Amino acid sequence: MSERNAGSVSKRQGNPGDNQKRTEAAKSFLASVLCLLGIVVALGAVISIIVASGAFSIVSAGAIGIGLGVAGFFLGANRFGTVTIVVSIAALFFGLAASQGLIPGLDGQDRTLPDQEPAAKSPDSS
Repeated sequence: MSERNAGSVSKRQGNPGDNQKRTEAAKSFLASVLCLLGIVVALGAVISIIVASGAFSIVSAGAIGIGLGVAGFFLGANRFGTVTIVVSIAALFFGLAASQGLIPGLDGQDRTLPDQEPAAKSPDSS
């Protein structure tokens, strides 16, 4: 009986290298998922700028994309993390340029002024 028990214990524990391989695979998978999520957030922000004609939350989306890219980079997805960071920064710059009216076809958010300033007096009314 002791031989049978010893054999089943060694089968349950497995090879110590297998546990390390599983840990590395899990880290790599998590890093890839984080990077993919960062790219989706950055590209979603760019699409929302184009469709909605306004950069409402581009800074937040860019920062989240950059943060997810950095996390993915440190978890082991070096190239994918770098691509995520670059795409997020490009989306951030695009959104900021669109909000200032530098992108043709997209109106800037702070550039639309009324025809006459509400508090201004006309020279004839004095």
